[in-house]
Amino acid sequence: MSRAPKSTSGLPGKKIALLHVAKRDLHLSDDDYRAMLVQVAGVASATELDLLGFERVIAHLTRLGFKSTWSKRTFGNRAGMASPSQVDLIRKLWGEYHHQGNDETAEAALNTWLTRYHHVSALRFVTAEIAGRIIPGLKAMAARNQHGR
Repeated sequence: MSRAPKSTSGLPGKKIALLHVAKRDLHLSDDDYRAMLVQVAGVASATELDLLGFERVIAHLTRLGFKSTWSKRTFGNRAGMASPSQVDLIRKLWGEYHHQGNDETAEAALNTWLTRYHHVSALRFVTAEIAGRIIPGLKAMAARNQHGR
């Protein structure tokens, strides 16, 4: 398994690559891209960015219309952690069980439930092992909820 190279700033190469994808997707010229880096983060090159500068630049590019294909929703593939498909399934099952509120309140309620019953403060911290226990429990809860308990 290979890892993305680190830039000279210490940012992972994937973060630098994401900036270059945004530049391409937004059709920014090299001059416009570099001027934006100077204006937003005070650097002449993406390799000079620190994490805060990277976050500022990504926020600016998002305001310009960039939409990352990297899914914040599933937290990506992380060794030992719940897979993106497990995270999606947990959210789907929770939605079937907990029919109230918008996505933010449902997420907060899910995190409260996870803390209370699985001692995990948020879905992003759920391991694959814990997800293997959560999913059957949520399936049963959702089924009981559909049948009126």
